[in-house]
Amino acid sequence: MKAILESLINRYFQSKVKGLDWFIFKYSGKSDLERNIVHKMKTWSYGTPKFIILRDADGGNCRDLKKHLSSLAAQAGDKPYKVRIVCQELESWLIGDAQAIEKSYCRRIESQKAKFLNPDRLTNASDELSKITGDRTKELRARKIAPYLIPDRNKSHSFQVFYKTLGEFFDL
Repeated sequence: MKAILESLINRYFQSKVKGLDWFIFKYSGKSDLERNIVHKMKTWSYGTPKFIILRDADGGNCRDLKKHLSSLAAQAGDKPYKVRIVCQELESWLIGDAQAIEKSYCRRIESQKAKFLNPDRLTNASDELSKITGDRTKELRARKIAPYLIPDRNKSHSFQVFYKTLGEFFDL
């Protein structure tokens, strides 16, 4: 996830400086995020922070998950935040841009198949992307495809919502 986020922010929000205007907290899984997000938000004192809490749904109900994470974030007080859920796996965002996959892997794919038109419905996006690319390593796939992602052509609704939120948080 970090590789994709850094690539997007560096390319489309170039005036924003890492470590000054934005920072990515990396967690070791969902439970680590849930255990630590309130403390991280409460104790962050640099600047006027805004938080985007981003997590995969991984088969869970996106709305219930968003409600749960929002209730945790609300415990941090008056810090502005948005909860965004990747439905269902981060690989859905990558599958949402078939041209990015084609460019990064130098191969033609059948982009009119349902999985490319509505990737958020896939319950096995990671497996699908592995079959498409022949690459089994999630981080390697993300690093290869992320530089070619173009938000305007991405078919993932959860990606579009997240990307719009980035623009709002960066006041663009």
